[in-house]
Amino acid sequence: MGFIIRTFTLLGISWLVFSIPSKFLTLDYFKIDKVDIVGNPKILLLELTELGKTIYNSNIWDLDFSKLEKELKKDVRVKDIKFENNSLGELKIIVEEKELSYYAQVKNSIYLVDSDGIIFGTFNENTKKDIPLIVAEKKEEISQLKNILDLIDGFLLKDLISQIYRKDKDCIEMILIDGTIIKTNEKVEKEKYKVVETLYSELIKTKKIEYIDLRFNDFIVKSVGEKSGDK
Repeated sequence: MGFIIRTFTLLGISWLVFSIPSKFLTLDYFKIDKVDIVGNPKILLLELTELGKTIYNSNIWDLDFSKLEKELKKDVRVKDIKFENNSLGELKIIVEEKELSYYAQVKNSIYLVDSDGIIFGTFNENTKKDIPLIVAEKKEEISQLKNILDLIDGFLLKDLISQIYRKDKDCIEMILIDGTIIKTNEKVEKEKYKVVETLYSELIKTKKIEYIDLRFNDFIVKSVGEKSGDK
């Protein structure tokens, strides 16, 4: 008799184990009826909206969020993305887009570039900003010129740069917003940019500067005369 009871008990437990996933977990109670996109994405908004429509009304247990995150992170526009399901029926897609650090012009196209020098969009895909324009012959050259700008991170000088481009194999030119040209190359060290920042600030008080060349031991400055109104 005891054997029969144990047998039926095991059968009952087995039935529950198999019936819970197949019946209980497929109830409408576990369907997603609200999808929130968090992070105010601009470039990815359309794609995420379409993804939300696809996920909507799906059973939470049928979705592989780890796989979705992995696939979405392959997009060059994505810095980070994750899914949160804090309450039944509600799903949050938390997205962090890459931050625009530079524009890059290659031939006739202008691209969005992140702090690592990687292109992640085109000019019209983001709000316009006053940031340096990297002018390059080819995309591979963007990172090289970006490395020069990295040397002056945190300097006031960087805020004055309108564009940067390679003049020739030994010279890179940075054009400031007043038209002054800073001539440099990969050999110029960070400390020299701090010095030229101070030098430039003093010179522009009385002079119009054509260029300052940092490539030699001494600074080479060419001015185009005194500022009008100066004695």
